[in-house]
Amino acid sequence: MDEETVYIVQFWTRPEGGQRVIDWLNETHLADVVSQPGFLWARMFAMEEKDEDGWPGYMMMYGVETREKLETYFNSKATQRYAKEREELGLNDLLRIKKFVGTPGVFLKSE
Repeated sequence: MDEETVYIVQFWTRPEGGQRVIDWLNETHLADVVSQPGFLWARMFAMEEKDEDGWPGYMMMYGVETREKLETYFNSKATQRYAKEREELGLNDLLRIKKFVGTPGVFLKSE
């Protein structure tokens, strides 16, 4: 049986203009991604560490029902639309992105 999959997008924004990226994510992108088939939840984090150029970092985590549904999303028109939106809004020069995929493991709680 296919397990829940976690999709992580780590990114850094150019100090001048990077707020435009954050605004796009918060105002349209995150909600639209979570509305895609198979997506269960999303969470965005601001990272304390900056990159080597001093750009602030962020991380988005998405829960997806299965790896197969994530692959379907990767090959969907939605991802093509997001790439086009970033280009049209001039966001590509304002961010650097790394993507990761994994399966959740044991979840430990402190006492």
